[in-house]
Amino acid sequence: MSHCMTDEQPTANIETLRFRLRERAKAFAQSEIATLSGLQEQEKPPEDLWRAFGVTGMTSIGLAPEYGGDGGDLRAMAQVGEAIAAEGGNLGLAGAWMARQLCSRLHIYEYGTDEQKERYLPRLAAGLSTPCFAVSEPGAGAHPKHLKTEAVRDGDHYIVNGEKAYLTNGPISDLILLMAITGVVEGRKQYSIFLVPRETPGIEETEGVKIDFLKPSCHCGMRFTDVRVPADALLGPEGDAFATFSLPMRKVEDAISAANKAGAYRFQINQLGREVAACDLDKEALAELGSLAAARDGLSALSYRAVELLDLDPVGNAETVEAATAAARDWIKGLQQRVEAFIERSGITPSPKLAAVTRDIVKTTSIAGGAHAIRAERRARDLMK
Repeated sequence: MSHCMTDEQPTANIETLRFRLRERAKAFAQSEIATLSGLQEQEKPPEDLWRAFGVTGMTSIGLAPEYGGDGGDLRAMAQVGEAIAAEGGNLGLAGAWMARQLCSRLHIYEYGTDEQKERYLPRLAAGLSTPCFAVSEPGAGAHPKHLKTEAVRDGDHYIVNGEKAYLTNGPISDLILLMAITGVVEGRKQYSIFLVPRETPGIEETEGVKIDFLKPSCHCGMRFTDVRVPADALLGPEGDAFATFSLPMRKVEDAISAANKAGAYRFQINQLGREVAACDLDKEALAELGSLAAARDGLSALSYRAVELLDLDPVGNAETVEAATAAARDWIKGLQQRVEAFIERSGITPSPKLAAVTRDIVKTTSIAGGAHAIRAERRARDLMK
């Protein structure tokens, strides 16, 4: 599967497009996000701000021109996500924007029928619709062995029953990309994805997993009780959704999340520099601050390389991408320990903006720690063969 919509364009053209989209994102973040106070305390994105993503063309980025998009590959999307975080100072909004675009780009555009694309993509590109991806379940996470939500065939419909736990943009969504079991073959669950309008009867919003960071990005759970979904709502091949959707999505999410965090780190260090400007730093402290500043470009380059490899060959480069994103994760984790020590040494009290972005970076870096540890152990065992 290729994630690139611009393979046929000359290199100069795609580079120009990436630059133009990145500059659009910078201008948007500076005028629409950075100017708002108290975003880190809000439970949902302000309606005017969320609408502005569409009005200013942010929701057309990465989507196909034939459906109202501006095009752009994963590298362009990663640069835009990084710019939102770096210029707006809000990692949660960068992630919320990215989740919205990836549902449209990786799932509906890649696997939708012509009818599904015509129905959904123009509204998504215009920012008139917000999708959410429903996989994780209470007590199970996203582990395929433990998921229970089922979709049972009933004539020309499926009947869905089950519960989902962690839906990014769920509270403000109007379209659900729902993963459910549609069969069992030789003891293995077969998963499929359905495009389910939020207003479909039988859908109830639940609290889901509560988190105290990434605000105003919002999350919720959903309960599905005898939800009737037409068979033509099936997205992609029946029974192969976990391999087709979830596994590739994880690699893309990890790589682009690294870019978002690189942007958040850039904002964090720039803000830290402003807040210690009046301090009388000794040479050792100045050297440490300079070293932390150098890592801004290093993290950006590493995350960009991971996304570039996905654009070039997502299957062949899968292991290298995983290694690059793991290295970026470990690097920023170590950088946060140094930032914390530097702040303590300088004696400043971080501003609310600096405290919020620091909290978001630290807490998002600790997500899925068990899964990352398992992958690290696997690499260690391969090394010792």
